Amino acid sequence: MAFNHLVLIGGGHSNVSLLKKWLMFPKLMPEIPVSIISRDSHLVYSAMFPSVISKSITLEESLINIKSLAKNAKVSFIEEEVKNVDFNLKKIVLSNRPSVNYSKLVLNYGSQTIIPKEFESLVKNRNAFSIKPFLRAYDSILKEDIFDSVNELPFVIVGSGLAAIEVSFALRKRWGDRPLKLLCDSRKINNTILKSLRNSNIDLIEKLNFDYGKILLCTGNTSPLWSQKKLLDSDSYGRIITNQNLQIKSFSGIFAVGDCAVVGSAKRPASGVFAVKVVNTLVQNLKKDIEGRSLKKWFPQKIGLQIVNIFPSHHPKAFAIYRNFVFGPSFIFWILKHKIDLNFIKKFRSKRLIMKSSEKSISLNDCRGCAAKIPQVVLNKSLINSNLNSFASSPEDSVEIYQNGQDIILQSVDGFPALVSDPWLNAKITTLHACSDLWACGAKLSSAQALISLPKVEREFQSYLFSQSLQGIKSTVEDQGGELLGGHTFEARSLVNKPYSLGIDISLTVQGILKNGAKPWLKSGMNNGDILMMSRPLGVGIYFAGQMQNINMLDTSSKVINNLVKSQQYLIDEIYLFQNQFKESLVNAATDITGYGFIGHLKEMVESSNLYRQSNNLEPLKVLLDLFAFKAYPGVFDLIRKDVKSTFFESNKEIFDKIYKVNKQKRIINFLNENSLDQETFNERISLLLDPQTCGPLLISCNRKYENVLKDKWYKVGEVVKM
Repeated sequence: MAFNHLVLIGGGHSNVSLLKKWLMFPKLMPEIPVSIISRDSHLVYSAMFPSVISKSITLEESLINIKSLAKNAKVSFIEEEVKNVDFNLKKIVLSNRPSVNYSKLVLNYGSQTIIPKEFESLVKNRNAFSIKPFLRAYDSILKEDIFDSVNELPFVIVGSGLAAIEVSFALRKRWGDRPLKLLCDSRKINNTILKSLRNSNIDLIEKLNFDYGKILLCTGNTSPLWSQKKLLDSDSYGRIITNQNLQIKSFSGIFAVGDCAVVGSAKRPASGVFAVKVVNTLVQNLKKDIEGRSLKKWFPQKIGLQIVNIFPSHHPKAFAIYRNFVFGPSFIFWILKHKIDLNFIKKFRSKRLIMKSSEKSISLNDCRGCAAKIPQVVLNKSLINSNLNSFASSPEDSVEIYQNGQDIILQSVDGFPALVSDPWLNAKITTLHACSDLWACGAKLSSAQALISLPKVEREFQSYLFSQSLQGIKSTVEDQGGELLGGHTFEARSLVNKPYSLGIDISLTVQGILKNGAKPWLKSGMNNGDILMMSRPLGVGIYFAGQMQNINMLDTSSKVINNLVKSQQYLIDEIYLFQNQFKESLVNAATDITGYGFIGHLKEMVESSNLYRQSNNLEPLKVLLDLFAFKAYPGVFDLIRKDVKSTFFESNKEIFDKIYKVNKQKRIINFLNENSLDQETFNERISLLLDPQTCGPLLISCNRKYENVLKDKWYKVGEVVKM
């Protein structure tokens, strides 16, 4: 059976426009699985980047959320950098993870800045940096803001093209005082523009024969090294040459568009205008090619109007360039460019882009990962009705299944519907989440077994999903020093929706070992006078809910994903090192914060501890929380203020409401600063504590004397006192 998998390489303007086209016109989408591989989760709209540099707009205003767009267009999103493509084996080689196979390919990986030989060592030593990738360049520019002074060494921009010129104007607007120098061939620049540069106090130079600060390279574009190594027809700029159907000659089923490609019979410069206009032809040819029909030809315009902002200090102006003619600078040209840019970016800014379809699928609306849990009230009622009362009243994160007087083996089961559409990444996240139950009991992973439900799709693609998932599980288990012992698979019988990778359900049985007579950490061990320490911020559920609403969260995304794929085993190992040093146990009680949010899991700890204390004739305990102490991922409180929440939020709020309606003196959870907060701020903080977490923080209750020992990796959120 043929392997059908259309893969888009790159998050360039053509590919994101293609995603949007499919989203708005689903009948144009091919009837095969589709994935997009992008180095970044967000695309910087290149036409607006100089405005970002000049501080005329924020970075967020220039971003297109590729991950959210892909999800809503039912396309699997893989955030990774391509290292190589084997066009003969139809295999895409990625960094630090399994390769991805394809049957059809769209290349739109953009371009990277050419590094002239004389600047290679400066780039290596970080004295110079390139304008692309834009996000890295922006970070470097931000670090230079502190040097905006006439007394600082000059900042140098290198390049003679319009990009270098517009960036120079933008930096002058950003830095009013710092000396700026444009290293260029002034003979290539129009006299009117040269005059405007000098009027903006931007010095034109031909040599670097002076002391300088940093250098920004705007020295033209070239293709990534992996594409240059291939036997693909290319022009002098490294751009892939295609026919008028947008296909390359050397290999079948491969399309190339945007800055990385050029139609051989219609050579033209790289331009975002062409990258966007080509999409109408591309979307039709992809579907026609897969269905075996004849393709359309694309006839790109030879010359386009170019508009360059000059960012004067007062009224905005811009040059218009057509052929060799330069007009302006004029406010009218700025208005024209501003309107074009806003209209383009607004197409990706709707509150929630949803593919037009009559299909109903809870997977498009309901949160996934640990937010797919059964509500706590339903769980406990069912356990009690099944004569499993102890599981409801004294739940533990893992259970003892073997001990020989010295070592103890603990076991736990966890899993959920696919959280992300990248099958390898989803498997990695699910495995780490399952391990969290062992860490919460102080154990180290030793082995695991997996239960995987796969969607009913063609066998070859099902095999691809399965192998990606297995490799994600196996590599993660082995990274923790454990072994994958086996498992079981079955095919789902529910309706399959794209992306098919979201039809994967993974559960794992994990076993962990406590060595040398160590005892498991229980939820029921809280002591009067303990402090509560946490290992991570909160807000994972809110982040994913925001992503479903197509809200840009660049900084949030990177920090959340980094934590989702980071093991917390090192925290447990460090605690045992401290215990060996102090010759006593540090942790009195512990749990991990997952689906029931901080409040739900803390409630389990307090109630379990009080049940134990009651049986031993000890006074009950309560907890005092410092609402200002809790850390949230960047941007999460902004999302809360926009009323963004996980679909599991209301179930968790029932837990809180039941606690909060009790007389304050008898509440098991209270707040140190409740009276000093206005209602709005209080509700925002509580919303954070009710958010379901996937791969969430560990929570420990320990003697307060260990706060200074643990504070580098943990942070205090409250204390335990007598009722």
